[in-house]
Amino acid sequence: MRRSLHPQRAFTLIELLVVIAIIGLLAAMLLPALATAKAAAKRIQCINNERQLAFACMLYVVDNLDSLVPNGGNNPPNPNNKLWVQGCFYNAPDSTNQALILDPKYALFGNYLRDKHLYLCPTDKSTVTVAGKQYPKLRSYAMNCYLGWSGTWDERLGTGFRVFKKQGQLSGAMPSGTFLFADVHPSSICWPFYGVYMRQDSFFNFPNSSHSKGGVVSFTDGHVEYRKWRDSRTVLAKSSDYHRHDESAAKDEDLLWFRQRTTVPK
Repeated sequence: MRRSLHPQRAFTLIELLVVIAIIGLLAAMLLPALATAKAAAKRIQCINNERQLAFACMLYVVDNLDSLVPNGGNNPPNPNNKLWVQGCFYNAPDSTNQALILDPKYALFGNYLRDKHLYLCPTDKSTVTVAGKQYPKLRSYAMNCYLGWSGTWDERLGTGFRVFKKQGQLSGAMPSGTFLFADVHPSSICWPFYGVYMRQDSFFNFPNSSHSKGGVVSFTDGHVEYRKWRDSRTVLAKSSDYHRHDESAAKDEDLLWFRQRTTVPK
């Protein structure tokens, strides 16, 4: 065979290093964009979850003569006082028990939503220890405590504010709208309800802030919002004991935002 008149020339070490450096530079430029896209996808999924929860509420209202779905805090879970879901996360087994969110014996939403993933924010990777083993929590969302309350009122929340039992009562009650579900900070979530102190400058529950320092909130008219929190105390959500449900937050803009969308005086 005739030898080539132009033998192939191999890359030099310097040329290879330049190519590797360029690839590394391109990767470094693309990674933040990929991370941003991934975070946006999780936020969209969380918004969809809350939209499905809000839709289930609307279906319940239609099926029950305008009554809002019962909400509250049974401890232990009580099949004789069904709520939208049940479970007190102070008791670790409650946060991993699928029956409390899917079984119609306990959870009224069990008649409408059969996918357990709809109850969990995609950024929530928190776990609990039960009998020496780690299990993922099953729920990230909680419902406005002033909507559909059933059973004994939690006295820590105080009195003097309206608890709505009918969808028709909400029309025009709050110009900014009435929040329905909130994505809750994984360490702060406990009861099926999201507590809001209307007079006390404290957080009963911290909202989630894992969506680029913001969280997702749905409303009784069915729309869902992403809200970027403004106060660092809301974002950091520090507490020595989250189940004490009383974290001072004087002049916190985000706490005020929730108050304006929670309830009104009687």
